[in-house]
Amino acid sequence: MAFRVVHAMGDRAIDIIVDTFYEEKAWLNDAPSVRIEHAAMPSASALQKAAKWGIGFVPQPIFLFCEIESYLENLGLEKTQTLYGVQTFLQRGIATALSSDAPATSWAEAANPFVTMQAAVTRMAYDGTDLGAAERISVEEALQLYTADAKTMIRMENVGQLKEGYEANFIVLTDDILSISHDQLMHVKPFATYIEGECVFEQSTMQATH
Repeated sequence: MAFRVVHAMGDRAIDIIVDTFYEEKAWLNDAPSVRIEHAAMPSASALQKAAKWGIGFVPQPIFLFCEIESYLENLGLEKTQTLYGVQTFLQRGIATALSSDAPATSWAEAANPFVTMQAAVTRMAYDGTDLGAAERISVEEALQLYTADAKTMIRMENVGQLKEGYEANFIVLTDDILSISHDQLMHVKPFATYIEGECVFEQSTMQATH
């Protein structure tokens, strides 16, 4: 049986989804039977029930990063700093994966995963607005949420890791994302791309030089 995917951002909408499935029996064993895209502002009740039932959350911190003015105008700073609370999701044991939701953002490179990673790791908007340090995650966690955990969330087999028996789809980066300054993550580019073990893209030395 397939999983269910529902888009919801506000607390009431998320409550409706969680409460709808909470009394049912989960039908998948290898992934969340239900996942909520965005999950921007879950209530305390939704967090508790999602963790207990196994509902997955797929947030997009890039929205805060690039559309901070709209969030501040409509919700204020204090509330904004709690949105897309990836650290809270992880601490609660909620199955989580990161997403850019491209092309549904106003950022020039909406599909760039490193912008979302930077937003999740630094919790700073493009203009320097503090997005809530309590919700910061590590680069390692962001990478996990974008690869192996994303693979589990959508039930894709043999991807998301470099290991025997998995498809050899990977990129070689221009920078070591585990050692560069966190506020430079969004500037990381692929130097080369491999599909099934074959190089399908490679920058010239001049292109790859910063």
